[in-house]
Amino acid sequence: MKHIIKQLVQDTLMKYEGDRLRYSRTSLTMFSAWLLVIYMTVYDLYKEGFRYDVFATMVAVALGTKITDSFSKKINK
Repeated sequence: MKHIIKQLVQDTLMKYEGDRLRYSRTSLTMFSAWLLVIYMTVYDLYKEGFRYDVFATMVAVALGTKITDSFSKKINK
């Protein structure tokens, strides 16, 4: 399990600079922002119950992030 988590962190939060793996500031910022959003969503679910607008917003942001990432990878090639 520890190996899987380490590999996940390396794949998502780190990038190669030359021959070294370093933490990506952009990835760390996105990760901390997502943790905050997920916390706020769970808190809202607890206080207000399921709300479709919150769910739709989460889905829209996740899709937008994925689309932006795919365009970024095409541009950087």
